[in-house]
Amino acid sequence: MNNFKYSLLSVLLLSSLSFAAPQGFSQSDQSLANAPKGFEQDLVTSVKDIKSNATDNQLVTVRGRLTKALSHDKYLFTDTKGDVIEVELDDDYDWSHIRKDQLIDITGEVDKDFMSITIDVKKAVAASE
Repeated sequence: MNNFKYSLLSVLLLSSLSFAAPQGFSQSDQSLANAPKGFEQDLVTSVKDIKSNATDNQLVTVRGRLTKALSHDKYLFTDTKGDVIEVELDDDYDWSHIRKDQLIDITGEVDKDFMSITIDVKKAVAASE
């Protein structure tokens, strides 16, 4: 009989703990309005947003065109709104599928220095117009 009581007590205790477990951040809670967002970073989809809001090493995706070669791995990228940023295409990847003035989506990390902001491109795919 004692084993039954302990089993029943264990089940009740564990079930009450599962209801008391943290449920994560509630964005509707005003006290958490300025709390860390974790994976829910603000979406940055334009060069203007990148230059004004992006943080160093932030992963971004933006649509536009490579418009001018600056060196063997640095290019000017113009987004669909006409804003321009310097991008670097890593030598470790094959970029032969990308052409000048072709509409592409690039994904890369923001490299924010004291005097400049660039994007280190990790992936580029042709976009449909």
